[in-house]
Amino acid sequence: MAGGVVGRDDYRQQRWRYASGMRRLLPLFASCVVIFAQDAPKIVSMTPASFAEVDAKTTTELVVVFDREMSKNGFSICGGGPKFPKVTKQPRWQGMKTLVVEVELVPNHDYEMSLNCPAAQNFRSKNGVVLEAVPWSFSTLPAKLPNQKQQGRRNKAAFKILMKTLEERYSYYDLRVANWPALVKQHEAAVLSAKTDRGFAGAVANMLRPTEDLHLYLQLGDRTFATGSRAIDSLFRYQLLGKYAVVKTVADNVVAGRTKDGIGYLLIATWAGVETERIAGALTELADTKALVVDVRANAGGDELLAREVAQWFVDGTKVYAKHRVRTKAGEKGFGPVIKRTIKGNDASRSYDGPVALLTSRYVMSSNEAFVLMMKQGRDCVVVGQPTFGSSGNPQEFDLGNGVTIRVPCWQAMQPDETLFEGAGIQPDEFVPCLVDDLRTRDPILEKALALLRAKIAK
Repeated sequence: MAGGVVGRDDYRQQRWRYASGMRRLLPLFASCVVIFAQDAPKIVSMTPASFAEVDAKTTTELVVVFDREMSKNGFSICGGGPKFPKVTKQPRWQGMKTLVVEVELVPNHDYEMSLNCPAAQNFRSKNGVVLEAVPWSFSTLPAKLPNQKQQGRRNKAAFKILMKTLEERYSYYDLRVANWPALVKQHEAAVLSAKTDRGFAGAVANMLRPTEDLHLYLQLGDRTFATGSRAIDSLFRYQLLGKYAVVKTVADNVVAGRTKDGIGYLLIATWAGVETERIAGALTELADTKALVVDVRANAGGDELLAREVAQWFVDGTKVYAKHRVRTKAGEKGFGPVIKRTIKGNDASRSYDGPVALLTSRYVMSSNEAFVLMMKQGRDCVVVGQPTFGSSGNPQEFDLGNGVTIRVPCWQAMQPDETLFEGAGIQPDEFVPCLVDDLRTRDPILEKALALLRAKIAK
């Protein structure tokens, strides 16, 4: 059997393969080489349920049920360290759809793992289709529970603050959920009966899962309770770059180079802490190129101000690149005025004047979507690829009064014409059909961009 991913060697001398990195920044582009299919297997249930709070003594098995027959040749339960459960026996399949993992848990503890991860994808259907990575976290109850009458009052007070906050401040309250009363009715009992503040946070996160909002989440201490998740292929393969250009690493998450016929290439894989002066240096070196490809397909956002510093190289004058409005009270009309966001181009010494092709995919979201909107204001820029993800909310933190805080998107992000792109994404100028199988040997999106730029400079 191909090894599952189960714990560190210092927990038990397991023979199975270990894959770390669940909470650290993955190596450059490591997450972009996983190929998923549209007919990928799905999980019917996980026991304990995600974010559940269970009794350590009575919970001796982790059980995963899939929606179809799975390959018994392997499994990948990714994680490690103190938050990974102690596995007492090798995981076993019960039939073709159910995996059982026997564990020994301790009270008052948080557990985190993932079914499949970038480093290991041994969960596959009987036909060989890879399971998209599924995070899995749960907690165990403390040995001594807090006073349950007092806990009930804490839950009730915090829940009241929560619902008032969502109604008055959640910018996509009317967009993400069609029937809030029905949703609350379904989950209110579980939230109010939570035995601890941690259990409360988990129950609320489960209630808010239908929003599928990556910017809406709860926190308790160092624990995060997400309400949305995604497994999106970036449609980018680092190993294919050598077919099109000679490139080098400029900084962490930044690669630059040029094609044989003099077209520049710049890849920026994040806006989180990226060194913009290193990027500026790369753009200076590429100033003599005939045209430039800027590739942000593998970029899921970060700091919009850093993104603006780079986009300023491509814009003339001052342009409105986006708008937003902030929710200030409940109701569809409970928004402040529409605010313009502008970008001002650099002087001639820090600008790139040739034609530019910006590459996008569904992996692009948040502050990177703002970058796409900035680049659309460029002097000569065409956006090539596929629509972006459509998620930008400027989340703000609110205290629920019981140690739990919730980060709530408070603005509605808009394109310059005031069109909302939440859940819809930003459309490219040139859509490129691209399936994951295409990327085994070639990069259709990059090829289309190079063809467009070559046609421009040939005129």
